[in-house]
Amino acid sequence: MKVLLTSGATREPIDAVRFVSNISSGATGAALADALAAAGHEVTLLHGEGAVRPCRDGVVCGVFGSTAHLGERLRSTLAGGTYAVVIQAAAVSDYRPDTEHAGKLSSQVEELALRLVPTPKLLPLIKGWSPRPVRVLGFKLTHGADDVTRAAAVARLFASGGVDAVVHNDLLEMNTTGAGRTFRIYGSGEAVALANFAGVPALCDWVAGWVAGG
Repeated sequence: MKVLLTSGATREPIDAVRFVSNISSGATGAALADALAAAGHEVTLLHGEGAVRPCRDGVVCGVFGSTAHLGERLRSTLAGGTYAVVIQAAAVSDYRPDTEHAGKLSSQVEELALRLVPTPKLLPLIKGWSPRPVRVLGFKLTHGADDVTRAAAVARLFASGGVDAVVHNDLLEMNTTGAGRTFRIYGSGEAVALANFAGVPALCDWVAGWVAGG
């Protein structure tokens, strides 16, 4: 089965050398790519610049920069209609600078004001970019969310359309290795997680089963 996976952070340019980004390393996405390739799937991974890359030679990798660039890469990759599953694990910026300055802004300016505007939401667009039906697995990160806040955040993803299941994790529950990280799996319309997994290897096992189960 052909699987398209995204990982790592987008970079929204301020000028030629500066950008707005986030802390995603892409490590979970790289681990998923390796696990799916080991299970016999044909895996393409689109990853952010500087993200952790998979170890297996069989994974086809491509790089994206900004949210707009990731959208272009997803659209063009899906246009051939050969993928059955899309896993959107990339940490996509919610905002970007409203203006990208040409060249490098001078460091002699005493103060700069940066205005941020929303980026387009890519997850609801993925199914429409493929000429064949695809199953889509989305990811949602929160920070210190209680059960109600977490469920509401996941429900908004389902309400926006275009996603069949959601993997949730919370920044405060992470550690540097991911070994103790809790991942919660939500199905469409479910207010309570269908399953909880501790650690990236357990998540990889579940995702491999979900992909094969389609």
